[in-house]
Amino acid sequence: MIRLPCRSANSCRRQRLSITSCSAIAGNSLRRLREKLLLVSISIGWHYALKAIYTKVSMNRIREAMRSLDHATERTIRGELMEDSGVIPPTLGEIPNKSTGFGSRTPVITDKDRARVDLYLQMADFQPSSRALSAPCSAPQADWHGNALGAEQAALSREFSHVHGRGEGGLYSVPVSNGTRAISLTLTALAAHAQRFGLRRPRPGDNVIVPALTWAATATAPLDQGFVPRLADVDERTLCLDPASVRKLIDRRTFAIIAVHLYNRMADLDALAAIAEEHQIALIEDCAHAHGSFYHGRPAGTTGHAGTFSLQASKTLTCGEGGIVTTRHRLLAEQVASLANCGRPCGEATRIPSGNDRLPGLSAAFARAQLAEFETQQAARIAQWARLDDVAADLPGVQPLPTQPNTVSPTYKWAARYSLEEWDGMTLDEIAAALSAELDVEVARVYEPLTDSSLYQPMNHPLAVNAHSVNELDPARYSCPAASELHKTVLVIEHAAALRPDFANAYSAAVAKVRKCRKGDPQKSPIPLY
Repeated sequence: MIRLPCRSANSCRRQRLSITSCSAIAGNSLRRLREKLLLVSISIGWHYALKAIYTKVSMNRIREAMRSLDHATERTIRGELMEDSGVIPPTLGEIPNKSTGFGSRTPVITDKDRARVDLYLQMADFQPSSRALSAPCSAPQADWHGNALGAEQAALSREFSHVHGRGEGGLYSVPVSNGTRAISLTLTALAAHAQRFGLRRPRPGDNVIVPALTWAATATAPLDQGFVPRLADVDERTLCLDPASVRKLIDRRTFAIIAVHLYNRMADLDALAAIAEEHQIALIEDCAHAHGSFYHGRPAGTTGHAGTFSLQASKTLTCGEGGIVTTRHRLLAEQVASLANCGRPCGEATRIPSGNDRLPGLSAAFARAQLAEFETQQAARIAQWARLDDVAADLPGVQPLPTQPNTVSPTYKWAARYSLEEWDGMTLDEIAAALSAELDVEVARVYEPLTDSSLYQPMNHPLAVNAHSVNELDPARYSCPAASELHKTVLVIEHAAALRPDFANAYSAAVAKVRKCRKGDPQKSPIPLY
């Protein structure tokens, strides 16, 4: 039972109402348990809010009901939810898009997004070959995918290719379950057609070169496919793969290089492509951070044999969870589509036993809605990060990364180095916490290098240790001083901040305030950490 304050004008007494009464406020008669789960789902973000949509309850009616509750009622509901579920929801009236703990949140979800998803749900067709479509496709017709993709996924494929390739054509996009599996499926597809792409056919024990400074999935994806990940150091100017380090790791067993475009900089694709061609090895671009980016006029993911994108919740284009593989090779696209669809036929793809890595139609509907606003938001992010580079260049103790000529840089997070000797004894973590509190956005270190990452422990993989020597798998065998140094000196700011028009000025003021407060009393935290 939940105790709600009486809302009658003729009485001030308190009533004991069941959750069914609270449901009546929202215009439904769900059972108590379902209502609690629904409220928690709405409170803690988009990916849980999907559960509420599945109950076919109007999200707008629930929102209106929650906003109509007074503060005492809200506190009562929050307390019971916390007691029963162990979840501490944010203020119900706010209904945030994502529970980040900060004021700036992405994705920006509009009524258009909700309408797209709601329309798809009303069609109630969730089969792999579903013809349900949340909106007419806005991109040119393409027939290469046949029945390998449902109508909604096929529309996302065409629209992503059109937006990402700026309408030039010749780019194939395959929606898949997530960014990690995008890499795995691409490696398998390349292995299946190695000779067609001028590559040697891989053998057990072959290796794939990845940067030491990246999310662990860049290495675990090839590990799961039977490859040995080799960790190359990065260029301190870009945070991305150092071509000289890559050269040192190549041997006759190297099958591929995975170049990661990290935060707000791109890898040296010209140099890496030349190395790959010289040694007849595959080049895959991990573009999880690089939506809407261009390198020397080429869209991210088109210089190498393929590019892999993530649509995970934190990315600049998201559907909660998902991925996309891009390529200019139709055969490779067909093979990835086949692999993602349990090995079903697709064009000239080889029939390879596989599992289900399809992107759900519901996720594709939301991704398409987000994609419709992507170019506008991306332009704002590009302008804001450029402005931040200019402002930071004049700030003591902050060093923005060198700009990259002829490049439209990624906008996932803005990265800069911090000269700790100019911060009066503050540690990097203290600077991050202080700026986070002052700016009300996430400010954090870069990824922990894979040479010393708690998430990347390949020697604990039961199949990998049986197939490869422990010495080959041990990440500690690699010396990556640049990656280690960057982890100690670089902080990144989430892309939600780039949609705030005044953020560059706010950042400048925050840096000045933190430094001034620290000099005034070095024994105290510079500002309250709330």
